[in-house]
Amino acid sequence: MLVHIEDKTHFDRMISTEGGNSDELAIVDFFATWCGPCTEIAPLFTALSSQYENIKFLKVDVDKNEEIAVMYDVRTLPTFLFLRGTKVVDRLTGASAEKLKSKVREHCKLDLGEAASQSSSGIHKQPDLTPFLALAQCECLNEEDSHPLSSLLESKDDKAYLLSDTDAQLVIHITFSQFIKLRSIQLNGPIANGPKTIKLFLNQTATPDFDSCEKGDAVQTVDLTPSDLEDGKMIPLNFVKFQNVLSITIFVKDNQDGSDQTRIDRLRFFGNPVNTTNMQNFKRVAGKSGEGHSGV
Repeated sequence: MLVHIEDKTHFDRMISTEGGNSDELAIVDFFATWCGPCTEIAPLFTALSSQYENIKFLKVDVDKNEEIAVMYDVRTLPTFLFLRGTKVVDRLTGASAEKLKSKVREHCKLDLGEAASQSSSGIHKQPDLTPFLALAQCECLNEEDSHPLSSLLESKDDKAYLLSDTDAQLVIHITFSQFIKLRSIQLNGPIANGPKTIKLFLNQTATPDFDSCEKGDAVQTVDLTPSDLEDGKMIPLNFVKFQNVLSITIFVKDNQDGSDQTRIDRLRFFGNPVNTTNMQNFKRVAGKSGEGHSGV
């Protein structure tokens, strides 16, 4: 996946190991728009992100994110850092296409081997899309004030949960910061009053009301069993129908035991961002291949 870093908070979220694998690989491209070699090698970096779509490829504009560049002592452009969690495991400077491809292959071997092992055992590693949530544009209808959706999405405390208010139904509207391909949803809760029937709607321009959700044709309807609600379980989606998702609305129609309140303990989304290529990366620039620029 290719991600353009907006600021340090965004960067920290992308490399955070909380709730994930501390050995997860992230490859960071430190660049500047005025740097010729940076622009020259940018299409290769984009191509590699498509080839290794389960690896995080992060682009950091040093002029917009000087704090991050200083933190990692970036003095030459382009500089490529290889991170596992927050730990720097390798570094490459200069715009050598062959060296970059070699380094990426070297560090991806472990990840690809792990993915193959997981695939053969029926387990598929999927990137967590939490860093791509546009949190300010996510909302929930009929949430209890003391247990809102925002706490569930933003809290670092596993004790946070979402609870319905006047009855069992919920309308959860999730917006992403860019188009994504959605493969599965993790929606865990108590066996007693966790969600039972959910309807999924895509790319609604605004949060639909309960009547619209009741009568509307969903992209996919899922009848959850108690075992589906167990911690760590994921709900597979019809991937063909979830290719260009900017927002998803989850209508919780009822819960397992028919009680007045529905509780959700975890809500996460898994898949891949849709890579977008900035065409300015293909402009012809001065400078020799492999040449770097010093001074940030």
